[in-house]
Amino acid sequence: MSRTVSVKTWAMGGTVAALLLGTGGWYVWAGSGEVYTESLCGASPESTDSEVATYAQGIAVVEATGEAAHDPQAVGAENPQLVTTPVRIVEAMKGKFAPAIGVSQRVEPGGAPGSFTVGTSNREVIMEPGQPYVVAIGPGDLEAHPGTTTFATLVQPARRGAAGEADYWRDVIEKAPPKPLCDDTVTE
Repeated sequence: MSRTVSVKTWAMGGTVAALLLGTGGWYVWAGSGEVYTESLCGASPESTDSEVATYAQGIAVVEATGEAAHDPQAVGAENPQLVTTPVRIVEAMKGKFAPAIGVSQRVEPGGAPGSFTVGTSNREVIMEPGQPYVVAIGPGDLEAHPGTTTFATLVQPARRGAAGEADYWRDVIEKAPPKPLCDDTVTE
């Protein structure tokens, strides 16, 4: 479905939908005049690993290379509920990733100023520098083009080690059912 929409209007609507749907709604966009994708289907906080594998555009073992920080460019300065953590890709199991990307996730303000908590799921944690994690990206620009954002539907510690997580998730991905059609392509 193609239509003309302003980025600000789309971002505000996307923010509201994402807040209502938790991690079940995901959005990606680029600068003016470029094609971007939006969708309301995806993995929810209660999804099984198989459902995560079905809906994720990309799944990788990553290492956080910096602190989670508010990312006003993700959907606009009016949304302080998003943080982005820089990561390096250790091993990609699904999708083609750039060697390093920023992974955005929805958070709730935590106790001290600048601290965050994840209130949407027991399948998400705030990444800490130097630690390995498995991330599933709803859609997003896995190749980290300027002006794009990736949104996580899963961020969990790599409990099996990088090789063990890669083997486990490749098996889950191989057995997962195909993703149903649900994408809208929108051109600004």
